[in-house]
Amino acid sequence: SSTVLNQVARDTYDYDKFPIVTGIMWEALETQRPSAWRVVFKGLTLLEHLIKNGSERCVDDARNHSHTLRALHRFNYYEGTIDRGVGVREKSKQLVEILGDDERIREE
Repeated sequence: SSTVLNQVARDTYDYDKFPIVTGIMWEALETQRPSAWRVVFKGLTLLEHLIKNGSERCVDDARNHSHTLRALHRFNYYEGTIDRGVGVREKSKQLVEILGDDERIREE
């Protein structure tokens, strides 16, 4: 929920909580199990919220992990004929675009 996302974003301003929040988030994004696509998608949703609403360190941290985001451009998982990876691929591309545009980050 947005309340939880906002609380997590506030926690990124806390020196001690920042590495805990980002560590758990990157762990979710780096999962090697494609069947955990929901976890990866939720991690990307959290990252997007932190880029827009968290501390400036979130942007720097995301840029330092851009290799992880770019690797998700190739994320693939199907349940039968349903492509469950498309949301992960699209959101990771959006985030790389946002991170490359300082003006857009300030606007959002």
